[in-house]
Amino acid sequence: MHNCAVCFSTDVAFLAAKDGYSFYCCGKCGFIYLDPMPDQGELNNQYLNPAIDAEPTYDKAGSRLRRALLKLPRFYRYARGRDVLDLGCGGGFSAYALSLIAKSVTGTDINQKAISYARARFPGLRFVCCSFTDLLETDDRYDFIYSSEVIEHVSNVNLYLRVLDRVAAPGAHVYITTPDAGHARVPVDIARWDVFNPPIHVQFFNRKSATVLFERYGFRIVKFYNNRKPGLVFLACKQA
Repeated sequence: MHNCAVCFSTDVAFLAAKDGYSFYCCGKCGFIYLDPMPDQGELNNQYLNPAIDAEPTYDKAGSRLRRALLKLPRFYRYARGRDVLDLGCGGGFSAYALSLIAKSVTGTDINQKAISYARARFPGLRFVCCSFTDLLETDDRYDFIYSSEVIEHVSNVNLYLRVLDRVAAPGAHVYITTPDAGHARVPVDIARWDVFNPPIHVQFFNRKSATVLFERYGFRIVKFYNNRKPGLVFLACKQA
């Protein structure tokens, strides 16, 4: 059993098991994670499996695009006229919506089929198939970073934050969405939660653990958005 990857506490205890996987919870910050943690290559196979065609074809694509456009006013203040990165862009729906107000938009994803779909559907936008380690080597900097439903899938949360730190310009804003383990509507028996589905989701945050992790990398959380569903949605700012 490893120390908490968020606050490094040794106050960690077994929480629940599901489908042969064991989750642990940090008693100090509330971070929940798989242990042992699959490596990123194993997790990537969940999205790169050629037998899985739901993502590359994007069922309900029209609904995805409408939802992205409806959220656009929330980002206007932070993304208008700025350089924007959609980290984990999938089929490019949010990247396209952001392109309507941004100076430039780049979408990145590990799934080549998703990137191919995005390029075909939204020609003229920049979509790149790359890994987190690839992004650590870039010199590109962005003023607004959108990363929705990504952090719960990564094997190394500190690598993910190192990437954000690398690509965020001073004063940049970062918008994150992920399941909220601290939400009042999460079942007492957390294994019954519909998103508690390893190895698709390998870790879960609450407001405290998210704050601890992001502040350690120089991001101040500006706002947590209220959500009727168990979703953690927040805006962070990279300190200059």
